[in-house]
Amino acid sequence: VRSKRHSKMSEGNAAKILAAIKGQIDTFYEMSGGTLDATTFLFSEMAEQPVPFPTVMELLGIPEEQAKREGPGVKATKEQFVNAVTQAIDEEDTVEQYQKVFESRINRMQHAKSVKADLSGPIQTFHSKSGGELAKVEKFFADLQPGESKGQPMPPGLISALLRVPPTSKTCTFEQLL
Repeated sequence: VRSKRHSKMSEGNAAKILAAIKGQIDTFYEMSGGTLDATTFLFSEMAEQPVPFPTVMELLGIPEEQAKREGPGVKATKEQFVNAVTQAIDEEDTVEQYQKVFESRINRMQHAKSVKADLSGPIQTFHSKSGGELAKVEKFFADLQPGESKGQPMPPGLISALLRVPPTSKTCTFEQLL
């Protein structure tokens, strides 16, 4: 993944790859809603190494001010997303590389959607009984930890980060918990 401008040769390869994976691009964008998290995971898999949020935001053309204003829910438009994928394509890249990565990320999102559907009822019950209070949610998460960590307090701020709520929040919505 790179953010520099492409040569004319790269533009031809990008057009070929984009045409071949258009359906996967559409599916990925529809499923992810253009979220920064999903896009960052995709670009990290494309690059075969972690790609930091600021780099992905630059590729997407999302200004830092917008990200600060919108917070964890910042989203790219489909045009921004397609432009970022286009920028990431190198001359030596192949259609198969991109098909494999998009298929992997789409499969993960489909699996997550299925798991969320299965857990929705029990999580709704827990949320209703706990009132979404982060202290209670944190205790629940602590009990899910493996081994010797089970039941131990979580590091400060971790539950807020996991649920993507501001650090000052005392509660979360059902959707944030799910």
